[in-house]
Amino acid sequence: MAKQRPIEQTLKELSNLSGMGAAVASELQKHLASKINLVAAKAADLIREADLKSLQPQLCEGFFRFMKDAGTTDKGCGAKQAIANALYEMGCDAHEVFLAGIHHIQKEAAWGKPVDTAAEMRGICALGLVRMAYRDVMSELVSLLVDESHQARIMAARAIAYSGRDEGALLFRLKILTGDVVEDVTGECLLALANLSRGRAISFIAKYLDSPSPTIAEAAALALGEMRDEGALTVLIERWLGEVLGEVRKSFALPISLSRLPRSLEFLLNVVASEAEPVAAAAVEALVIYRHVDTARVRIESAVASRNSVDLRAQYEKLFV
Repeated sequence: MAKQRPIEQTLKELSNLSGMGAAVASELQKHLASKINLVAAKAADLIREADLKSLQPQLCEGFFRFMKDAGTTDKGCGAKQAIANALYEMGCDAHEVFLAGIHHIQKEAAWGKPVDTAAEMRGICALGLVRMAYRDVMSELVSLLVDESHQARIMAARAIAYSGRDEGALLFRLKILTGDVVEDVTGECLLALANLSRGRAISFIAKYLDSPSPTIAEAAALALGEMRDEGALTVLIERWLGEVLGEVRKSFALPISLSRLPRSLEFLLNVVASEAEPVAAAAVEALVIYRHVDTARVRIESAVASRNSVDLRAQYEKLFV
C-alpha cells in the first residue's frame, strides 16, 4: 500500500496554487473532495480566492459530506466554515447549505464545558442568506439574534444590518432595550442600528452615552460618529464641551473624527492647537483617518507645529509620516 503523504506537504502544495485562478480548478476540485478537513478547507479558500463559481455544486457536496458525523469528520468545523464562506463571498445561491449551516450546532470537548465550534459558521450562513435575498431570512435572523453563542449573536446583528430592511431596526431597538449578558452584543446592535437607521436613531442611541458600562457608552459614541450625520455630530460635540475631565473628552475624539464631516475636522484641529496636550494627542490619533488626504494632513501638521511640543510632533510623525 502506498504511503500517504503528510498533510503538511499537501497543504504546502495547495498554497503554491494560490493566484493561479481557473487553470487549477480541476486540482482544487480534487482536493476539495479530500476526506481530510484541513485539506478540503484550504481548497475551499483557494476556490473562493479565485472566484470559481463553477465549482458551486462540488462545494455544496463537500459541505454536506462533512455534515455527516460532523464531530468526527470535521473537528473544529473548519471545512464546513470555509466552504460556507466561499459560497457566501462568491455570491452563490446556495440556500440548502446556508439553511443547514445556520441551524448547525457542533459541541466539542474542551476544558470545562463542551465548546460550540459552529458559531461563526452560523453567522456566515446568515450573511449568505441575506446576500441571496432568501425570502424568510428575517425569521432566521431573529432566531440567531438570541443564539446561545454571543459570537453568533454579533454576526446576526451584522447580517440584519446588511439586509437593509426597516424591520431590522425594530429588532435592534428591542435587543438593545432588553440587553444582553455580553455587552459586546449590545454594542454591536448599537452600531448596526446606526448603520441601518442613520439620523432616525440619533436620540435613541444618544441615551446610551450615559450607560454605566464603558463598553456600551463607547459603542454608542462610535455609532453616532459612524452615522456621518450633522445632528449626531452635534450631540458628540456638545457632550465634549459639557465635559471637564480630559479623560472623558479623549473618549469622544475618535467618534467625532469618524463622522468625516468638515465641522468635525475643524473642531479637532482646534483641539490639537489649543487643548491640554494629552487631549490634543488623542485628537491627533483620532485624525489619523485623514493621513492619505493631503489637504487635511497639511492642516493637521500645521496645528501640531503650532504647539511646539516634542512629544506631539513625535506622535504625528509616528502616525502620519
